[in-house]
Amino acid sequence: MFSVILYGRNDTHGYNLHKRAAISFNAISEVMSDPDDEILFVDYNTPDDHPTFPEAIHDTLTEKTKKVMRILRIRPEQHAHLKSKTHLVALESQSRNVALRRSNPKNRWVLYTNTDMLLVPRVENESLSDILGAVPDGFYQIPRFELPEMLWEAAFDRRDPAGNLAKLRDWSVRYHLNQVVHNFMPMKYDALGDFQAALREDMFDIHGFDESMLLGWHCDSNLAARLALYRGRVDTLIDKVFGYHCDHTRVAAANNKGRQTRMNNQDQYIWDVATPYIASQAENWGWPDVEIEEIRLDRETSYQRFTAGLDAALKPAEVSYSSTSLEWHLYDDLTYDIPHTLPFVCDQMLTFPRSTSVMLVAARAEFVSRFATAWQAMGFTGKIFVPTECEGLPTDLEGVERDTFEALLPKTDMFVFEFGLATQRTDEPVRAGRHAGPVDNKRLKVISRLFRQAAASEAESRPPNRRTPRRFVGVNVIYNKFWPLFTDYVGANINPFCSQVLAGLPRIDPSLRGKVLRFRGRRAL
Repeated sequence: MFSVILYGRNDTHGYNLHKRAAISFNAISEVMSDPDDEILFVDYNTPDDHPTFPEAIHDTLTEKTKKVMRILRIRPEQHAHLKSKTHLVALESQSRNVALRRSNPKNRWVLYTNTDMLLVPRVENESLSDILGAVPDGFYQIPRFELPEMLWEAAFDRRDPAGNLAKLRDWSVRYHLNQVVHNFMPMKYDALGDFQAALREDMFDIHGFDESMLLGWHCDSNLAARLALYRGRVDTLIDKVFGYHCDHTRVAAANNKGRQTRMNNQDQYIWDVATPYIASQAENWGWPDVEIEEIRLDRETSYQRFTAGLDAALKPAEVSYSSTSLEWHLYDDLTYDIPHTLPFVCDQMLTFPRSTSVMLVAARAEFVSRFATAWQAMGFTGKIFVPTECEGLPTDLEGVERDTFEALLPKTDMFVFEFGLATQRTDEPVRAGRHAGPVDNKRLKVISRLFRQAAASEAESRPPNRRTPRRFVGVNVIYNKFWPLFTDYVGANINPFCSQVLAGLPRIDPSLRGKVLRFRGRRAL
């Protein structure tokens, strides 16, 4: 019957985002009753090393919500061409149009709302599907009623949407919550963007939201102005459904910082609108030719992919714990435990596109073999590139391509540099005072050289048409002589020693190199 279109990203937009969004998602799915109903959440520009927002809160979502929700992930690389034109990190028009293009064509209605709304049918036990199924064709709005933060934050249970809706029915009367705020037409009510129900067919006819609106605010008003022209009127569903907004103004979000807020021009996009159509985007609204990843929470999860990769590459430990040491005299000991470290390596890349290609510059053959096994078992389809400059590594692994470093560089989406000892045996004690031998030093010098070259030339050597920097993962680069080298070139967070893994993007300012970490005069190779 209807597709609900929402957007956001995995960040901290506003106050207590995770709770109010979970409350909203679950409440919306609770009032769905048609088998074709769906929630389309566009996860816009979440960093590649983060899961999408719904994935991050999946444990707080009901099974029904997981079943009806489709997540469409727009990557930073897909946003990059717009980055210089806006201060915003998530764009409303683009998000809503991408979802509209990919919405269920069986659904008659599209409902635009936001991730902090609860919709309460006025007749108890009536669904929003029933309501929209019975009303005539048109364009519908409802007023937004505010819900004080203390009520939703302290009294709502994320996973009890039916109970939350029942509380709202009670509170609305007890606490006088229902105040209608009228606005200038075609915005029938204030904050109209929290409920606009339009025919899916109408939205296609008028070319969706206006994608030239890149500064925030008034996207919903522009849509209302255009649909009012197209339909000839704006109708209301106030007699059938109430909408409550989880107020979150204790902390200013990106689009409500008072005078600092940059807005789209009201005259251009509201008062001077003379046509419902946007001829300039008639053929390309909603990015029809862009491949958008879709994620379903009721199917394979990131956790399942992660454990599948590790289960394929590792056997269970035979002891309850292992030990290592941070003593200074072991600073030059580069031995490390691959089975312990591999989960932290995989954790750094699981959320990237499955088509990602990775360059693996390594010393230990065992690391390459185990990583390749985990990579494929996690569902990645991209190639693993191993430079021929790295000697002594496997040459017959499935999905691994070998060529010169220079040839592989412009094909690579991500880098993994492993600074281990090529001669370390699997059963050898870790950090027991082991020194590097001639073979080890020879191969580590090659890895160091290739690392410097990759990091220093990252921007110039990117694959064609790639706009965003590539990620560098360093293995065995904490509390040893390769720590300063890696952090001189890569903006990595300081991680605990236990993981032995650092990751980040190349430092843009060369003057920062050599000024990050210093350890008693020790220098990297």
